[in-house]
Amino acid sequence: MSHVVRPALSSDLDRLPGLEAEADSLFATQRIGPLPPAATTVDELARAAAVLVVGDPAVGFARIEHVDGQAHLEQLAVQPAEMRQGLGTALVESAAVWAARDGSEVMTLCTFADVPWNAPFYAGRGFVELTDLGPGLGALRETERHLGLDGLGRRIVMVRGVGTSAVLGDLAVGLASTLGGDLLGLYAHGSLVVGDFSPARSDLDVLAVVARPPDDAMLAAVAPVLAALEGRHPGWRGRIEVETVARSTVESYASGAPETSEAGPPDAIMRISPGEELHLLPATSHRVVTWSAVRRTGRRLVGPEASEVLPAVSAHAVRDALLDHVRDWPTWVESMKTIGAQAYSVLSICRAWCAVVEGEQLSKRAAADRFMAERPSDADLVEWARDWWYEGGSDGAEGRFAQVSAFVTRTSRAILGSTASDEQ
Repeated sequence: MSHVVRPALSSDLDRLPGLEAEADSLFATQRIGPLPPAATTVDELARAAAVLVVGDPAVGFARIEHVDGQAHLEQLAVQPAEMRQGLGTALVESAAVWAARDGSEVMTLCTFADVPWNAPFYAGRGFVELTDLGPGLGALRETERHLGLDGLGRRIVMVRGVGTSAVLGDLAVGLASTLGGDLLGLYAHGSLVVGDFSPARSDLDVLAVVARPPDDAMLAAVAPVLAALEGRHPGWRGRIEVETVARSTVESYASGAPETSEAGPPDAIMRISPGEELHLLPATSHRVVTWSAVRRTGRRLVGPEASEVLPAVSAHAVRDALLDHVRDWPTWVESMKTIGAQAYSVLSICRAWCAVVEGEQLSKRAAADRFMAERPSDADLVEWARDWWYEGGSDGAEGRFAQVSAFVTRTSRAILGSTASDEQ
């Protein structure tokens, strides 16, 4: 049996109420019942926030709704003959992915506390009991009592963190425990902090500041923490970027790139990012832009405020680093073959243009809007990139690689030309 979970098609829906009734028949083995008739109807499924199925024809499904502004797993059912094959777990984890990308911070559910494949099953998949109920969950529980479910067995509400707060909280606990006194501070940054964060697209950006340059031993210690984090939060797998840098390394770049010929090879930093495994790499002046931004706007997760841990970076060092990025973008864009990478390239060069030419650090979306207003001849391409990124564009849509490559190269030259004029 395949564990591939997919969104339900309209042709799947007629089958699901009967499948739910089959699954509910197992409650008789626990001396629970008779249950009320299956609550799920085809019309309700068609109106649900999401319905995920496994198998073709479907042998299991998860129905997800919104309750109190968060994802709620309204129903999980697997055909009895297909149980104990991991299908329920696959559906739960896929529901968690859907909830995370939907922008929910948590996913809730109502279940029997003492049935093995109910609360104990969910507890093994990261759910804990919730007693402080919002109005929507309170209304659901009242409906359950009215239907007589509480008379059949103890009912509880459970919750699992799926959003950014849960991910960052688990990351903070894991790194603090693993690095101990070496961890001077941990800070969220990027779009989550400055605005325009897209739960379906954006990465979680985190900077760890440590007391000594990362090495192989630190990498070996941190790798299991990050692997476990992605296991607990599948909706964020491949979308977590953690950079680890020594405070002394930032100090050495604070007024400009250090002279490596005299000081020896550059310190190592450590990074995991989308498309890259956790690895060590040499520090370069390119990273100054991030370090300076974190000092200014980073959200504290562990340790003092970022301004107390990170040294100030001179304005000319930040500008030089930005210009290095701009010079490199025409080369980088040649590897941007996917539609997502193309949209990212367009939005990123717009940000660089705003930072250098306009002298203002803006989020990608705000930078795109500013750029279109100032350079309307490129508005069509920038609008395409902005809307794909923030309005749920399809990964299967056709890209615009040739246009994107030309735009990035042209805009890079314009930015560099503006600085040449400033220097004359």
